[in-house]
Amino acid sequence: MMKRWLSLTLSFCLVFLMAAPLAEGKTNQVGSSGLYEVSTGVALYANIQGVKTSLPTVVFISGYGDDSSVWSGIQSKISHKTLTVSYDRAGLGLSDDTTKDKTTKQQVKELHKLLRKANIPGPYVLVGHSIGGLNVRGFADRYTNEVAGAVLIDASHEKQEEAVLAILPPEFIEMYQSQFTAEGDYAEVTKSFKYIEKLRAKDAMRNLPLTVISATEHGMGPEMEIKWAEMQQDLASLSNQATHVTAPNSGHYVYLEQPELVQQAIISMLEQ
Repeated sequence: MMKRWLSLTLSFCLVFLMAAPLAEGKTNQVGSSGLYEVSTGVALYANIQGVKTSLPTVVFISGYGDDSSVWSGIQSKISHKTLTVSYDRAGLGLSDDTTKDKTTKQQVKELHKLLRKANIPGPYVLVGHSIGGLNVRGFADRYTNEVAGAVLIDASHEKQEEAVLAILPPEFIEMYQSQFTAEGDYAEVTKSFKYIEKLRAKDAMRNLPLTVISATEHGMGPEMEIKWAEMQQDLASLSNQATHVTAPNSGHYVYLEQPELVQQAIISMLEQ
């Protein structure tokens, strides 16, 4: 039962990639896949595929605890259209760990530094899954002029934890919260939700092309499924240019269960 509850924000780390050499792109050249230093002693791994075209660059942002390898299937498809990058956040996959916090605010700054170090040109279409959706929204707020659009895949909502804790039996709450160990602890996760809640008043995504893709089968029971659907609809209200797509019978990992649907949504966003 607990595994079903944890499926909202926890994900299983896949097999890590083989070690990659430290890489730095030349001044006028897109970098190659490899490690790029984003702060003293901390390098993040970037998986760079495709070539720069007239279309925006697609940046894939994983859910909690997932490294870049989860995007391998869909990234290879989209890279036929334009330049793409997926990456490992600090402490995941091939990236170094960090002594800094692992909140959305910090991770957004590190991603931007990574894109600069790897010479990954904008504008960017940001594709975020689950809690990675918080990072999409944080990036769109902090670097608004560099973002061409966003695709949120069954993304987390700032009120998500309140909804989960309200329904979760009291005797399971401590166990639920203690599961957050892959990227900081539950306190840092909560800090990220509060940060995004504060950003909402700035309305940075109001005129940004946005596609929200929502799953329907989380195994959480009917009450939470209804609440989740309401939160997904609310995410679609963040933009006047939003499209809301429901993935019938799909679980949380829509891009793995229905990759064609997600692929088409990204391509449609690119061609707007």
